[in-house]
Amino acid sequence: MTTKMTETIAESRFTKSQLVSSKRFHTESDLLNALLQEDKTYTMNEVEKKITDFKKGKVD
Repeated sequence: MTTKMTETIAESRFTKSQLVSSKRFHTESDLLNALLQEDKTYTMNEVEKKITDFKKGKVD
């Protein structure tokens, strides 16, 4: 009998202030201040998608 193991990898979530002050997004800090909400947390993928969408002219 074979047992399948599944592994869930949870992405880390960050606050707006953590992302704005991060080295990774230092060139986008003004944009992040405008796009992100104070009371939410975001994954890196979510932030990168928001930046990309904004630069393509797609804003939620």
